[in-house]
Amino acid sequence: MPSSEHRPARFTLAWPALLATVLLLIILLGAYTLIESRRLQRELGRELEDRAVALIDILEASSKNAIASNALLEEAVAQRLLDNARFIDFFVARSPRAQELIRRVVTENRLAKAELLDPEGHPIPPSRLEASLGPGHRGPGAPEMPAQPPGFPFPGQQPRTMMGWMMSPRAGSEPHAPEDRRTPGVPFMWGHRWGADRGDPASLFPSLPTHARIRRFWEGSAFGVAIPAQSFTGIIAIHADAEYLLNFRKEIGVQRLIEDLGRQSGVAAVALLDRDLSVLASSDAAAVSRREDDPFLREAWQARTLKGRRRTLPDGRDVYEVVKPFALDAKQVGLVRLDLGTEGLSGVSRQAQRGILFYSLGLLFVGIGGAVAIFWIQARHLAERRALEAAMAREQRLSAVGNLAAGVAHEIRNPLNAISIGLQRLRKEFAPSEFESRDEYLRFTEIMRAEVGRLNTIVDRFLALARPSRFTLTEEPLATVLEELLALLSSQATAQKIQVVTDLALGEAKVRMDRQQLTHAFMNVFLNAIQAMPDGGTLTARAYQDSGGRRQKAEGSETRGRSVLPTADRLLPSVVIEVEDTGPGIPPEHLDRIFEPYFTTKEGGTGLGLALAHKIIQDHDGSIRVEGGVGEGATFVVTLPVVGAA
Repeated sequence: MPSSEHRPARFTLAWPALLATVLLLIILLGAYTLIESRRLQRELGRELEDRAVALIDILEASSKNAIASNALLEEAVAQRLLDNARFIDFFVARSPRAQELIRRVVTENRLAKAELLDPEGHPIPPSRLEASLGPGHRGPGAPEMPAQPPGFPFPGQQPRTMMGWMMSPRAGSEPHAPEDRRTPGVPFMWGHRWGADRGDPASLFPSLPTHARIRRFWEGSAFGVAIPAQSFTGIIAIHADAEYLLNFRKEIGVQRLIEDLGRQSGVAAVALLDRDLSVLASSDAAAVSRREDDPFLREAWQARTLKGRRRTLPDGRDVYEVVKPFALDAKQVGLVRLDLGTEGLSGVSRQAQRGILFYSLGLLFVGIGGAVAIFWIQARHLAERRALEAAMAREQRLSAVGNLAAGVAHEIRNPLNAISIGLQRLRKEFAPSEFESRDEYLRFTEIMRAEVGRLNTIVDRFLALARPSRFTLTEEPLATVLEELLALLSSQATAQKIQVVTDLALGEAKVRMDRQQLTHAFMNVFLNAIQAMPDGGTLTARAYQDSGGRRQKAEGSETRGRSVLPTADRLLPSVVIEVEDTGPGIPPEHLDRIFEPYFTTKEGGTGLGLALAHKIIQDHDGSIRVEGGVGEGATFVVTLPVVGAA
């Protein structure tokens, strides 16, 4: 509902500047979000790469340790097999019927089997063993051999026997020719050592007899050794227990290591590849022995350095792959490949990005709210400043008009006094003696005296607007003043068919007032409402207490004479009186002038009633404003401080 200049000042926001500020905030926070998200992606990527490099370094070192353990195991097993072979050779030399002892050695040492072979690689039955023994055979009942020094059972030949020499007789020589006539062979062992395939034993031992080479007695055995027998013409072959070796390799081998690592959280796949890019060991058992035809792997092999990339597995998972060349004894023998899943990283990234987004949105909302608040406060202050300037200009105009009116009224009052005195003398001293003429004379002089009195009242009002008010202030309940005034006006309202509705919820609220002056102010307000409804209507008088609806004038602001709005104020408890009518309303162009002196739209009105009411209420440290529009009636709102408000 529109209101006069004395209502809270209207203001409008500087929308272009506000929108530009909001747009700038959106751009800045959007750039921050983008930059921060990319930085986070880089950091998480580096963290993933560092983790992959650390894991692959650990895998490489652990694989080397596992391979070294396998090698030590195979060497230890080979040494034990050689010792068992020499031990059997020693007892065969003592007794050709040593089969029971051989079975006992095989059982107690967890061997697969022990074979006594002739030079052609055929097993020697016990019946043939004695015939094949040389002249040096001791036979049963021979004296015990003395205790042997280290190197038992062949003193003095420890280095040669520990190396597992194969002895091949020279062409035309006897099987038991002296040792200096024998030709030393090479160590004969079979089996696969990880990363160092021995190949076909027959091709690696050219001194092996032809018949033994054709017989291939080592086939079907996972690991074993063979030595030339000293007790007979032939070979002693010892076969290791394959299950024992396999179980050991499973416990400490590379495959077990890779399988354990592949079960770790975040690890998608682990594999060991040879120089031909064939998978030697893998966390995926189905991939073992498969050949990988990948240019990236070939590039890593040729570059001989660690390389990484992001790729998508056939099952659709995104992984970060790291490949590093693998070396044994300073020789590159394969590649270690590690695939780290990015699911956890993606989850962390999404969560962090959501946090950044929420943080940015929070900043955006706070920034927009702050910008709107700043612009709103600035617009309000600007509107209040403009209202203050307009009020000050209005007060200056009113002051000038009031001073002029006071001067004119002062000049008019003296002639009016003379006219009034003259009329009194004419009425008393110069009245006609004739009865009819006398009555008419007295009637005219009474009219003239009344008009002079009316003119004098107008002059008094002019002077009241211009000069400082002199109040006699007392603390009285405002409700009593309003009730008495409404009771006084009720007869006039009834005569004009106006219904008076009251709602005075003031209780015992007291106002520091000059009762006569404040009653006169409210009288003008109520009379204005009654006069606005010549054809009848409803007059509503509503009053209530407001705990924080009035602004206290700052120190130094004037409360008498002309009103000067304060530069600083604070809210204080007050009482609010609303006088509402159902008249034709007030045009918007008249709202800002309703309290100006001499402004009126009524025939015969002076335009001083509301102006005087405005001044009296202001002098009581209160305020008055009007709200309404054409066809909506008018509502006058008066605010006064209550007693005890600091």
